[in-house]
Amino acid sequence: MLKNVLQSYLVFAWPLVLTLLIGVNMALAQPDQAKVLFENEQPLPLVRTNRAQLTLAGAERAIVASRKQADAMSIQVNIAVVDDGGHLLAFARMDGARPGSVYTSITKATSAATKRGPTGPLPNADAVNTQLSLAVENAAAVSGGKFTTLKGGVPIIYGGQVIGAIGVGGATGEQDAEVAAAGVAELTKALESVENSQTSTEEKVIFGNWLIEDIEGHGVIDNAQTTIQIAEDRSVTGNTGVNRYMAKAKLDGQNIKIEPGPITTRAAGPPALMDQESRFLTALQKVKKFHIDDKRLLYLVDDKEMMLLRASRVK
Repeated sequence: MLKNVLQSYLVFAWPLVLTLLIGVNMALAQPDQAKVLFENEQPLPLVRTNRAQLTLAGAERAIVASRKQADAMSIQVNIAVVDDGGHLLAFARMDGARPGSVYTSITKATSAATKRGPTGPLPNADAVNTQLSLAVENAAAVSGGKFTTLKGGVPIIYGGQVIGAIGVGGATGEQDAEVAAAGVAELTKALESVENSQTSTEEKVIFGNWLIEDIEGHGVIDNAQTTIQIAEDRSVTGNTGVNRYMAKAKLDGQNIKIEPGPITTRAAGPPALMDQESRFLTALQKVKKFHIDDKRLLYLVDDKEMMLLRASRVK
């Protein structure tokens, strides 16, 4: 009988033992697998350099536009402008505006900036729910923040990102929102005007002949003379160090895309030069933007701001 019990135990226990052994083996293998995955990961940028920031001059320009709108509507209001984190940049209290709306206007601006959208009734609500509004505001206050569902806070959006907001208080919610929107509209118009004037200058800077000094951080062969020339008609030509190539570029401010190709001649060269040619042409196809630093070096980068090519101007 004891023999039968032991046999039954082994029959039922064996699958469990096998499962445990497989699990232990997988657990031991995981560090190596994780190491492989980590080593194969592309390095992420540690700093974002393309973040727009609202200045005091921009905030004051928005306030001037909002005041003009309020004067046209014959109302007196408080106007606050904050940055993207909800911190006060500029404030104006028009003569005759209610002192009690000073805090309200700042709270509206902060809410619009941190919420990344205009203030007003919460989603799926046609009107302000007073109890819900108070509950949300109290919850924000407990955590040290500011939030309101009152109308009158409008975010300032530039380049697809919220760079600040305007909050207005002292009139009806609809009137406050209209005054805030006027300030945002004027500032946006001014920013677009500046951007357009800069765009033409930025595009002109890249035109010319450049000598490639680095390909994705691996340097270049000194005597290869890999070049890229970008003309005002957006044609792209140059030498890989072995072959001539040609393509077209699409330019939009600092955005650049090389298409199609590039088309190259078919000469063969030493393996090292052919490898460099392949790396150069591959990198060229991944280029999304360009920057020129204070040393007049050209950096062609991908959509994550990772450097693909560095070049110096050929005089």
